[in-house]
Amino acid sequence: MSGWFSRQFNGALTETAQVPDPKLGRIMQLIMLQFGRLGSRALGSVEADDQFCTKIYTSIHEIEAGAWDSILGQNGLIRSHAYLEAVEDASIEDCKYFYPVITDLNGQIVAHACVYTIVTDFAQILPKSLAWFPHLARRVWKRFLHVRITECASPLSASHSISIISGTERKCLIRKIGKAVDSIARAQRSSLLVVRDFLTADRNEFDSLLGDGYNLVSNMPLARIRVRWNSYEEYLSSMRSRYRKDVNRRLRRAEKSGQEVRILKSFSDQSELWVEQARTVRENTKGFKREILPLGYYQNMDSKLGEKSLLVAAKRDGQIVAHGMVLHDDSDTIATYFGRNRGPASQEWFHLVNEVIRIGIDRKSNYINLGLGSYDAKSNVGADVEPLFVYSKSTITWVNWLMRLIPRTMDFSIKEPKRVFHD
Repeated sequence: MSGWFSRQFNGALTETAQVPDPKLGRIMQLIMLQFGRLGSRALGSVEADDQFCTKIYTSIHEIEAGAWDSILGQNGLIRSHAYLEAVEDASIEDCKYFYPVITDLNGQIVAHACVYTIVTDFAQILPKSLAWFPHLARRVWKRFLHVRITECASPLSASHSISIISGTERKCLIRKIGKAVDSIARAQRSSLLVVRDFLTADRNEFDSLLGDGYNLVSNMPLARIRVRWNSYEEYLSSMRSRYRKDVNRRLRRAEKSGQEVRILKSFSDQSELWVEQARTVRENTKGFKREILPLGYYQNMDSKLGEKSLLVAAKRDGQIVAHGMVLHDDSDTIATYFGRNRGPASQEWFHLVNEVIRIGIDRKSNYINLGLGSYDAKSNVGADVEPLFVYSKSTITWVNWLMRLIPRTMDFSIKEPKRVFHD
């Protein structure tokens, strides 16, 4: 149980994202999800004990921005009030948002998270040989294999959404967040919960969720570049010859076609173009597809994040033919969505990724986050492919029990790292 199970968004600046073939395990999971959707109980918005109080809000607008952001810590942009406001206000279809906030006895916020529910059509990841079956079933059951998932994560990114103030018992608060996710799922009649995405270093604390019935599964891995160069030129010169030649060859090919890359610090006025280009990539994505981005996504990323966001745009023959969204965190550069015009792909993706790398190095970033998918291409420019983990659970006891018995058929096999650099 993996990639599709946590409803991934198929990669940053990624034209297609390949999902491992789960075979029998995938079909069994679909059966459990479909027939394990039973009743639910009402959402308890406030839960208190002798140390903490948990309250669940239904809009980020109900929470004061300064109080929310006060516990983010470093690199908290995609957990910030502004980012969550931008995504919530974009009105992505079938999404409902919830915000568990934990306070101490003095009313001080000590932990919070973003949780959302979204309806997912799991028919899209069935083997081609079974594609006929959901069409037949939906003649009598229109919502067959449409499953409402409850996710605790930073929306539209490969990152978790949990923030905890320093100096507290983190494992205790993590478990309280996990219980809040469970209560939201039950109130929303959602049988499947996922708390995603965590690097290996995060597991020491977040494995505490395993004590509350969650199961640990693998997600598609994260591709990111650890920056250790003072300039883009130093980055290129540190490459082994074959990789440096490949980069230069691709850049020359793009330049010969008349293509150039521009950085747009203000981009909301062309949101219709960005949406159409993102839709083109979605239509060409194999396997599990991401959500359809609305106009509000680009408009809000520009207006609400300001200098923390920009677009890299590929221009050819006087027209913008592709784009990539880039976010600036405290010490990381994060690539999110890629889009391009219809027709055969050229060097747009590579040209834009190269510009993101240049931006990240110039900003003295610690990491350049290139997201999920297209791992071979990202490895060729120096990205490390690192495992990501998801904690999953069903609100139905027998389904959750069966989930633990199914082999991890969708674990993504990470290849041996390439020796791109001399160091």
